[in-house]
Amino acid sequence: MTTMRKILTAFFLAAFPLAVWPAPTARGLEYAYAPYNEGQMDPQLTGWPLTDAERAYILKPEYERRPGREAAQHKPALWPVTPSAGHWGGTSWLDTHTKLAAYVRANQGPVDVLLVGDSITQQWGSPLDKGVLNEAWKNHFRGYKTINIGIGGDKTQNVLWRLDHGGVEGLEPRVVVVMIGNNNMFFTPETGIEPAAQGIQVCVANVRDKFPQAEVIVAKILPAHAPGNRFYDDIKKTNAALDLLKLDSDPKVHVLDLTDDFANADGTLKKELFTPDNIHLSLAGYGVHAERLKPLLDRFLDGRSVGGEVVLPSKANSASAPAKSPSPLVAASSANEGTPLTEALLEPSPKTADGKGLVYPYAPYNEGRLDPQLTGWPLTDAERAWVNQGEYFRKPGHEVQKHRPDMWFVTPTAAHWKPKDGGEGNAWIGHHATNIEQVKAAGATIEIALLGDSITQGWGGGWDGSPFNAAWKKHFGDEGTVNLSIGGDRVENILWRLDHGALDGVSPKVIVLMIGVNNAPLVFANGAPAATAAHGIKLCIENLRMRCPQSQIVLVKILPAFDPSKEVGAKVREINATLDGLTLDRDPQIHVLDLWSEFTNADGTLKTAFYSDGHLHLGPAGYEVFASQLQPVLEKLVDRGRQGD
Repeated sequence: MTTMRKILTAFFLAAFPLAVWPAPTARGLEYAYAPYNEGQMDPQLTGWPLTDAERAYILKPEYERRPGREAAQHKPALWPVTPSAGHWGGTSWLDTHTKLAAYVRANQGPVDVLLVGDSITQQWGSPLDKGVLNEAWKNHFRGYKTINIGIGGDKTQNVLWRLDHGGVEGLEPRVVVVMIGNNNMFFTPETGIEPAAQGIQVCVANVRDKFPQAEVIVAKILPAHAPGNRFYDDIKKTNAALDLLKLDSDPKVHVLDLTDDFANADGTLKKELFTPDNIHLSLAGYGVHAERLKPLLDRFLDGRSVGGEVVLPSKANSASAPAKSPSPLVAASSANEGTPLTEALLEPSPKTADGKGLVYPYAPYNEGRLDPQLTGWPLTDAERAWVNQGEYFRKPGHEVQKHRPDMWFVTPTAAHWKPKDGGEGNAWIGHHATNIEQVKAAGATIEIALLGDSITQGWGGGWDGSPFNAAWKKHFGDEGTVNLSIGGDRVENILWRLDHGALDGVSPKVIVLMIGVNNAPLVFANGAPAATAAHGIKLCIENLRMRCPQSQIVLVKILPAFDPSKEVGAKVREINATLDGLTLDRDPQIHVLDLWSEFTNADGTLKTAFYSDGHLHLGPAGYEVFASQLQPVLEKLVDRGRQGD
């Protein structure tokens, strides 16, 4: 071990006693998960280019390579601190890293600034785009030779893998700017907050190990969305956990907190600094970011550059071989075939012996080994204590420490919202209770019941007290409709609500169900099969038919969202295609409405004018299109219901 490595080892152990802090070794860093260091997972722990074995390994979906998976164990706290290559389907993420590795190789030697991170870093300007740094960077740091290796969507574990596999090899940066962790927030319900902060800590340790002479600026995670949103709150908690790690105890590490620059005094975002998604930065936002970086870079670089131009590699030198091929799931989606269906999925689901409930696929649930109250309202004390736990702790398999994403969507599960005051309890249960009271108050006057997630909640008339929106009033009025939708719900949450009083004692003439878009991210990122999302929707339909046997049911297929050609958007397509194979409308009381073509262009892209955020939630024009398509269906079915009274 070199003298510098010995110094670093002594420093790390003295300043950072946490077990996750990796110790430098002759080969690289020792990470917290011993099986990883022993090669029981990743066959090539460091180096570039990749061996055939490593290439084959990282082309597996990321969820198949998580710590614990090799032993059929669920160890989410280790995900953020254990290197793991990203995965977008096929070779696309690897192709992206390969291009950056070629870019780094073409610029070996001294550089002024190395930028490390995710899409917020990438959008400073990257070889993945046009290779030109944006105006904010050029206006503040034009003279400095800057290398940007940000990749959109990366989490701490992906950055760790890239750092160890050619991502920075041969560079000699004077300053390294690290901003990472935003995408870890998608997983904090499973990993916990502290592991996300520790993932940032380990990225800093890796950078310090590789570049012991460099100054390291660690930008804390920028605020995103809005106060009360789980993502926003978890960013705030992760940054607080990062403070406790005292990264700047190392005199070479400098922590930059930009929260006050990007948020108002009440915590809301300064909208002009963000793009409409409330995550990524506008050019004005990058200008503010650059203003805060400038004093640090000027101090560390003293206005002097190493000189030389940044070289962009040719496409021929940066391509990954062999050529990219889509994963089987993506290929099935693009062919509109969906996931192959089993005969069992095509058969009606069995009912309980008393005929008052469904028998679900996960036997321990039916046996009461998870949820202590399988049906009924109000909740028992035992059930209320159960649902007050975080949703992650109640997922199928958790009771035996097994990772069972194949059972998540087909097992009823109450969602969990932290109360706004930060106290104990589950605010989501309160919203469900409000909906039940609305149903009781309306009783036999209900003609239409709306059931779904935030897109359906957006019609208005729901638990939050908002009035029906203009499109609903124009086409349906505001009488005779109850909206039971809760934003963020997935199919498993709808199942739980139906089993716990949502429509007890009423028989709407028509029930409109649209659910599943919030399941798609878990199909993409967690390995939950798309077929189980379709199965979960089928169970919702069967549950409704059992509880409201006289009602007509309109199933609206999931609207297109995100980029329908890839990642989460492609999973939406796959769920819908699998749903087609179930032919639920063989039942004359089930009516399937497909609005895909109304919300997409001829080339398959979204008609963004219909979306308030450009990719998911509907704006006024989108609801008008939706209502105009729904109106003739509902008019016919409501009239049929009236004639049957």
